[in-house]
Amino acid sequence: MFTRLARYIDKIISYPNSSLSAAFMVAMVFVMLGVTAEVSMRALSRAFDFSLPVLGIWDLCGLAFSIIVWGGMAAAALKGSHVAIDFLKDKLPRLPRLSLELIIALVNAGILAIVSWRLVLHGIQLGAYKTETAVLKIPYEPFVYFAAFACALTALAFLARVPEAVGKIRKEPETAEKIQQKQEAVGKVEKMKGSSV
Repeated sequence: MFTRLARYIDKIISYPNSSLSAAFMVAMVFVMLGVTAEVSMRALSRAFDFSLPVLGIWDLCGLAFSIIVWGGMAAAALKGSHVAIDFLKDKLPRLPRLSLELIIALVNAGILAIVSWRLVLHGIQLGAYKTETAVLKIPYEPFVYFAAFACALTALAFLARVPEAVGKIRKEPETAEKIQQKQEAVGKVEKMKGSSV
């Protein structure tokens, strides 16, 4: 039951994963091309003694970095490819290890849910004060809401680990019973082989 619930939650949150990955990649390519264009134009302007900067590139790069950081974090969590240092956890016995995984998933989900909520409140505040970038006058609030959405998805990704961990904890008697049944079946087959010879 818990394992099925974990798979269902994973299926639900996997849909936005592709759009987050696409936004992350587009933002990364934009930053690379924008910074390259800005540096090239500065070098050309010094070499040929004219001034032709790419206006607003730093505004756009700053906004793109919000997509790179928050979108990349969510995409990594949804794929389960975030960095985890677990050399100590692997040395623990099965039940304490699974209990620790459960606690880590709950703490991560709780903290990220709080961060997401605070980002929504911050976005509302930025919208009330009409805060925008210096050169291009782009409002910050959509990017703050994007960060809140990515944070909420990351919290859901960690929350999906909770039923999975509970399922693993509860599954041990079933697994032990299946192993015992397999061993009994193998023993019966061996007896049959021995009696037929």
